[in-house]
Amino acid sequence: MKLFDILPDYFFQLLTGSNKRLYAEAVLSIYELSKDQRFGIRLDVLRDLLQEIVESYQALGEELVTDDENEGLGESPAVEQATERQFTLEEAARMQANSMLRRLQTLGWIDVEVREHFQQYVVLPHYSSRMLALFQELCEARTVEYQRFAFVTFQLLTGEEARRRPGFAVREAERMSEQLQQELVTLYNNMKHHMEEVVRQTSIQDVLDHHFDVYKSQIIDVSYHRLKTSDHVSRYRFQILQTVQEWILNADWLAEAAEDALKNDQYASLSESEQGVRRSLYTIEAIYGTLDEIFYQIDLRHNQYLRSSYDRARYLSQHHQGLDRQLADALERLSQIRKRLPEEVEADLWPELFALRQSSLLDESSLYTPRRKRAPHQPEKHVTVPVPEELKEELRQANLARMRKAITRKKVDAYVQERLYGRSEMELAELVPGNVEEFLMLTYVYLYGQDGSSAFRVERSGERTILHIGGYRFHNHRIVRTAGRS
Repeated sequence: MKLFDILPDYFFQLLTGSNKRLYAEAVLSIYELSKDQRFGIRLDVLRDLLQEIVESYQALGEELVTDDENEGLGESPAVEQATERQFTLEEAARMQANSMLRRLQTLGWIDVEVREHFQQYVVLPHYSSRMLALFQELCEARTVEYQRFAFVTFQLLTGEEARRRPGFAVREAERMSEQLQQELVTLYNNMKHHMEEVVRQTSIQDVLDHHFDVYKSQIIDVSYHRLKTSDHVSRYRFQILQTVQEWILNADWLAEAAEDALKNDQYASLSESEQGVRRSLYTIEAIYGTLDEIFYQIDLRHNQYLRSSYDRARYLSQHHQGLDRQLADALERLSQIRKRLPEEVEADLWPELFALRQSSLLDESSLYTPRRKRAPHQPEKHVTVPVPEELKEELRQANLARMRKAITRKKVDAYVQERLYGRSEMELAELVPGNVEEFLMLTYVYLYGQDGSSAFRVERSGERTILHIGGYRFHNHRIVRTAGRS
């Protein structure tokens, strides 16, 4: 099937006339609106949209040229009619919008359908919708997720779909692999385009702007950096190659996949289906087997861009006429003009061109003062102040008092043994705290009763009874004397 068996003959004429930028914005706006109005756009709504676009162009000072782009299509330029009849700008924009609608329909970009109540709707043909989707993708600096293609391919070849519909899984895996290869080749070609762009820059600032603003934002950030780090496809590459190579050598699986593909009307005969499945597997193997070469070429192209950017900036810096050179050229031209002037004119004109000012010579105060080496640090002399014996005794007594108040394991063991009265076990309810100190003691009973180093242990009760006594709340577990301890 040939291209113009699908597309109308004058399809691309829309984007070659003098108003191509206006039509490009119009068709992309129609595509955006069609994604919301999925079953058709009302003709009056679309006319208002096109009129708004035309008025925006007029407000920005853009001139809508009336050229010969409508010849042979049975249409007269609306702007020229508006000029001859002295219509208002709004009427002229309305006429231009109607003219654009007729032109879009004539060239095959849109179709107009008449539905109930004689309401007209605009729909996009299938070829126009796909073409506009491609145009929109070209206009957007989208981030390409390369790992997504490898992940989907891996899921198709190893997931449930490969067991239920092997022929379909192989075809889809081949399609995703080809898209991955195409995106990588597109990245390679874009790097070449940017390399040619940076070589055409005429100033150092333009080179730096292209390097850090254009190339970094469109290539490094959205594609190259992701490809080399988080979006690398090597995570699934080995499993994909291993699966494909196993299937190529498995005659039973190939026969099953060929039957599935034939059943889904992908091929006309069983032999053609077998060849198609095997060819798809070889394609996947070839793509993922040659990824190293593609990655190498991308790295090589990236390094070529960096070198071209550096060489262009260095060349411009060496051949750029700086301020000193420009002043020297100006003085040289003034001297040539002076030679051609009469003496009386030179005597009157020349002192006014240069104002002499007195300047003082350099002295010590105008020179750069060298930094002095910092002197070595001299610490202050340490003075030892003796501590009085009374203060030492006071601190020792304070520490002893604090230690006597501290809760230790020995105190907790003695507290529990005192409450046991020689018994082998008791409930925690018998240790009901009467004040804060006893509540703290109960907390340490919980703590030391579970580490196995005390003279008792706490065994949890299966009933999980919670006691509320005297403003305190705790579980009623059992305290059991440890064997061999008193």
